[in-house]
Amino acid sequence: MLVIVGASASGKTEIAKTLVNQYHYIKSITSTTRDKRVYEIDDIHYHFLSKEQFQHKLNQQAFVETNEYQDRMYGLQKDEIGPNKIIILDPNGCNALYRLYPNETCIVYIHSEKEIRQTRMLARGDDPYQISKRILEDDTIFNIKHLDKIHLIIDNHHQTILSIAQDIHAFYQRFTKGENL
Repeated sequence: MLVIVGASASGKTEIAKTLVNQYHYIKSITSTTRDKRVYEIDDIHYHFLSKEQFQHKLNQQAFVETNEYQDRMYGLQKDEIGPNKIIILDPNGCNALYRLYPNETCIVYIHSEKEIRQTRMLARGDDPYQISKRILEDDTIFNIKHLDKIHLIIDNHHQTILSIAQDIHAFYQRFTKGENL
């Protein structure tokens, strides 16, 4: 499994889309109780669940991991993991998955400067108050010190998304072959 972790608007979703389109990875779909954005589609971008639906799945132990972020629940369901899957997680989810599947989980951390992330969030129409709040929270939540393991760090400033995807794909191919990285 290829896990991508990074702060809000770091580029992880666009990188994942490129990996899916160019290299035929299968994107795992995270479940959430947050509201859909205008452009999002249920069961494509997320499994959008009510709080009651999420709790029901939680009671059935359907999740590998769950967490709360900005008063919303997020979780990765067990049926969304597997080989050649690409998964976007926060550090807690990443650590939970890595602890369960250390030899099968390749972790890529996407770094992007605050100013660039803020500009991206404004461009996609996020609320300015929420942007400020997320930037502050992300400084703590997505600090690399909170990750048990990182296999590759990508600086998303000077490369194209396609170039980053190529680098990640090449790295993951070596990882799956068991090469000493």
